[in-house]
Amino acid sequence: MEILASKIMQIFATALGLENTFFNEYIDHPVSALRALNYPAQQKAAKHKQLRAGAHSDYGSLTILLPQENSTGLKILSPCGVWEAVPALADTLIINIGDLMAMWTNDRWVSTLHRVVNSESHQKRQSLAYFHQPNWFAKIQCLPSCVEPGKGPKHPEIYSGPYLMNKFKSTAR
Repeated sequence: MEILASKIMQIFATALGLENTFFNEYIDHPVSALRALNYPAQQKAAKHKQLRAGAHSDYGSLTILLPQENSTGLKILSPCGVWEAVPALADTLIINIGDLMAMWTNDRWVSTLHRVVNSESHQKRQSLAYFHQPNWFAKIQCLPSCVEPGKGPKHPEIYSGPYLMNKFKSTAR
């Protein structure tokens, strides 16, 4: 997963008009995590507006998700503000932009706001999620090419690891 994430970061760099190796120094010792996500089959109908996972974006640079084939429930908020289902197709990975990539690009690329809703079939949903997080002391600051003339960065510079820990702490309150 680390190799795949590195290749995706090279593609990101190229798409941003940078050398494809630009992010290498930021991700040569990532503090990433691989998680198995399990939403068990439901024995009874969910309560009105009850979610399996509330709306959120992921903290790092990107997330690589391998959902259980034909599972349902993952939705993303589209640019026009509508929650849209994400199909879980065979042999397909889902790539989400994370908060740190949004900061690097000054929100030119936005983190993917997503949630998991209850399925009408009450079936289980399983997936593997690789949360790619740059090196602990990687300084995340707006790329100069992503700043509009006459404007500054929208986000202050931060360090990857402390940012991640602060996010974890905020969810435990």
